[in-house]
Amino acid sequence: MKKSIVFKWFVLTVLLFSTMFLFIGITQNYFFEKYYINEKSDTLGMYMDEYYEIAVKKGGEAASGELYRNNHVWITKLDEYGRICDVENYYIEVELQNESQSTLRIPMYSFEGEYSSDVLSLLEAGEEVIIDTVNIADERIPYLIQTDSTGAVNLDIANKLHGPYADKAYNHLITGILRGRITKTEFPEQSSYILFPYNEHYFIKQVKEFQVGLLADNGKPLQHTKELSATENFAEYKIIIKPVIENGVTKYIFAMTSLQPVDEAVAVIRQFYPYYFGFTFLCIIFLAFIFSKWLAKPLISINQVTGKIANMDFTEKLPVRSADEIGQLSQKINYLSNQMETYIGQLKQDLDKERKLETIRKEFIAGVSHELKTPLAVMKSCLSILRDGIAAEKREHYFQAMEDEIQRTDLLVVNMLDLAKFESGTYKPEMAPFEIDMAITEVCRSLAEQIKKKNLSLTLSICSQMVVGHKGLISRVITNFLSNAIRHTENGHTIVIAVKCNEQTAEISVENQGNPISEEYRKKIWDQFYRVEARTSKAGTGLGLSISKEILELHHAVYGVENTKDGVRFFFTLPIQP
Repeated sequence: MKKSIVFKWFVLTVLLFSTMFLFIGITQNYFFEKYYINEKSDTLGMYMDEYYEIAVKKGGEAASGELYRNNHVWITKLDEYGRICDVENYYIEVELQNESQSTLRIPMYSFEGEYSSDVLSLLEAGEEVIIDTVNIADERIPYLIQTDSTGAVNLDIANKLHGPYADKAYNHLITGILRGRITKTEFPEQSSYILFPYNEHYFIKQVKEFQVGLLADNGKPLQHTKELSATENFAEYKIIIKPVIENGVTKYIFAMTSLQPVDEAVAVIRQFYPYYFGFTFLCIIFLAFIFSKWLAKPLISINQVTGKIANMDFTEKLPVRSADEIGQLSQKINYLSNQMETYIGQLKQDLDKERKLETIRKEFIAGVSHELKTPLAVMKSCLSILRDGIAAEKREHYFQAMEDEIQRTDLLVVNMLDLAKFESGTYKPEMAPFEIDMAITEVCRSLAEQIKKKNLSLTLSICSQMVVGHKGLISRVITNFLSNAIRHTENGHTIVIAVKCNEQTAEISVENQGNPISEEYRKKIWDQFYRVEARTSKAGTGLGLSISKEILELHHAVYGVENTKDGVRFFFTLPIQP
């Protein structure tokens, strides 16, 4: 079964768009969540690099606050033991009594309840304190601070070391006690004044958990960037911990960003897919049909027009509505159609001309055969009579008859050769200006004997005018016209030769008194070997007017023959020299 191009384009377009939307649906269903998290991770990594550059210029706290305000991400820098570096707020300084280190700065963000106004108000300069620490190498990490009136504890460390939540993984840690006196406190008067990042409790919690993990490994540094996921109150977070080396010491850029609840969004999208794909599929079918018709329409037109061209019908042309490849193809097909129409038309003309020439050749050969038959028969008869010695007293008469036939045959052959030359299409006469009145006078002088013999009256109505043409050939035409007029004019009648001029052309005419030419004969008068007289007439060769016709056509002249009131008029025109 033959399938139309519209149907094929329709099926192809539906399959293409359906596959595209199916791919989008599968991608969203199975890969969107992973892509979203990876994109968040890459973005967070970029912010970490930006944080590091800002921290060098403005300090860690300022860099953390700026990135949180501008991009809503939590970023800070930790030392090799997981403590926030460069703490300029929320700390106390203690002058130690039993250590070589005279002063210890303790960041207060790691102690639970440390930012309540009641607790902060109880930690005052001058108070004696007892500090429980975790000792790693030469570092003392406080996790419990006690005064006479209050206490603050880092539960993340304390619960791993003591109590019902103690973890065996931390049994290897060495603890110690420090004693001293508070010399300085730096924290806000109210909890609402706490600046970022210390007011982000979940972020601080993740920092402390990372610190606890480092303590379990005795502060063994991370070798590669670590990525973690965390969940708090159904909200998901992405955490990236990137180690950086400063002065031979491993420190960390700790960053956290929230993840939107994409699971719920993906679930809703899955419920929406049947409606979405149903409506989309209907749109695809409609658009595919329109698109197929639009795309296939010019191709169908091209197919129809080329089919007509194949059947030699060049009447219909393709409309060119665009400048794309289809429009260019339509233009080329139209051009091809025009060229083929031109060439085929020319070929038909050439074939018609060839057929006509073939007909002329056959008629020419038939005419030549007939024309040569009579003189040959006459000469044969005369030779037979002379050879047999019959009528010896008429010997000179028979010789004269043979000479006349030879001259007539010679003229016939010359005219035949001239006619063949003019009809060949290769002969180009050389045109030049000449005086038409002088040419007519010379022709009249050459035929004066024939005019006098028939006692004809010759009237010239000519003017001195320079025309453009081949003088010899035009003189031959005038001679043929005038000889023809002499032959068909009764004794004592008149022949009129006239020249009429306008601004561009000169009309030369030869009119003789006599019987008019019938319409049937007038159509054939320019044919080869055609004579108005009977076929037995020996007047002329029958080629004079045919030769005149070819000469005038070589001059692109207007010519013709017409019946007048008193007889027949032959005429032709020549251009006047500018």
